Order: sequence, then C-alpha cells, then structure tokens
Amino acid sequence: MHVKAAGRARPRIGLMLVQSGTLSEHHRRCDALFGAARAAAMAGAAAEVLACVAALRGALLEHFRYEEEHVFPLYEQESGAASTQSLRAQHDDMRGILWLLATASAEEERVRYRADLAELQALFDAHAADEESRMYPVFERLLGR
Repeated sequence: MHVKAAGRARPRIGLMLVQSGTLSEHHRRCDALFGAARAAAMAGAAAEVLACVAALRGALLEHFRYEEEHVFPLYEQESGAASTQSLRAQHDDMRGILWLLATASAEEERVRYRADLAELQALFDAHAADEESRMYPVFERLLGR
C-alpha cells in the first residue's frame, strides 16, 4: 500500500462551518435579542427583561464558543494572522458584563441595568464589525467567492 505524503489540504468542512453567511446570521440573531431586551428594559418590564437577557446570554455564549472552537482557529491557520487574542479578550469583556447583568436587579437597579445592557451591545457591535471587516474577506476568498 502506498500512502501519499500529507499536503496542506484546505479544511473544506471547517470552511463550511464558518461561512460568513452563518456568522452574519449569528450576529443578526444577537441584534434581534438585544433589541427585545432593550425594549423590555425601557418599558420597565422586569420579568420580560430577565427572560430576554437570559435568551441573549445563551445566544452570545453559544456564539462565542462557536467562534473560539471553529472560527478563530481556522482564521489563524488560513490567514497567517498572528492571533485572535484581541477578539478573545473582547469575548471575555462581554462575558463579564453578562455576569453583571445576571447578578443585578433589573427592577431595583433599572438605570445601571440599562447602562450595562447598552455597554454590552456597544461592545458586541464593535466586535461584530471587527470580525466582519477582518475575517469575512478571508473566508470568502477561501470559499472561492
């Protein structure tokens, strides 16, 4: 039996996992959840705020895990970029604010709660824009688009 030396094959399955359309869908879903949480917070509907923020937290943590396990390693491998350290640090910053929101009272600390939620959204928006400008072009090139 003859075995060929392993060349540097493109990880097509990995590329399929990180298509920019999929990542954009993640971002749009989180944007919609931010909108619902903000609206509930502005209305002063504490129970609804908690439900919306719980859904948002779940979506964000799932998105972060997806990026850290699939997207970032492939980006580093394929782009030759030194690191996604800053993007990972942004995830950690957002996890910290998610923790603050989980421990604050949406009813008793309305102003602080809305401010933390607004800060989280601003960080997420900047993070998503960074990914879309830096990483998406690399994936589009690799997918031959």
